[in-house]
Amino acid sequence: DPDFADLFAIGTVAKVKQVLKGQGENIRVLVTGLYRAEITDLYQNTPYLAGEVTSIPEMDEKDDLRCRALRREANALYANYLEVAEYPAQVVQLRMMASESCGFIADSIGQNSGLEYPDKVRLLTELNPVRRLEMAVRMLRQEIEMLQLETDIQEKTRAHIDQDQRDYYLREQMKTIREELGEGDELS
Repeated sequence: DPDFADLFAIGTVAKVKQVLKGQGENIRVLVTGLYRAEITDLYQNTPYLAGEVTSIPEMDEKDDLRCRALRREANALYANYLEVAEYPAQVVQLRMMASESCGFIADSIGQNSGLEYPDKVRLLTELNPVRRLEMAVRMLRQEIEMLQLETDIQEKTRAHIDQDQRDYYLREQMKTIREELGEGDELS
């Protein structure tokens, strides 16, 4: 039950594409983001929140060498993210690679990666597309590092469990061989 205080000043105006009712009270809503907007007036709290928003136009961005390099770095980093995360998003990746917009690439990273919700909000509220992409690149680097650490931990844990299981299996085999030879617990 959100209240006015729970809302962010800047958000996304979206069109509802599909509503799926799950088990219990769960509802999944598929939306398409249309544009950024800022809350200008809140006038109703019950039975639902209502207000007015104003569209925030996309800032113009120059297409200089620095922006091209930043886009290239972001696309390479996102490809690395997809490998590490084992996340199938080739269609998104192709759109990003074809884009010449820092804002579009930054927004795509924000919505198609495992970034934490507060980070996604920070990206959404950054209106300068170049700064937004710089921010997205930093966040994506951290996300890749986190995923690599998680993978390392899982691999070490799996190796330890495998070693313990091998040791247990070999001990049981030795115990069975001793019993077959009639040595029993003498050597234990």
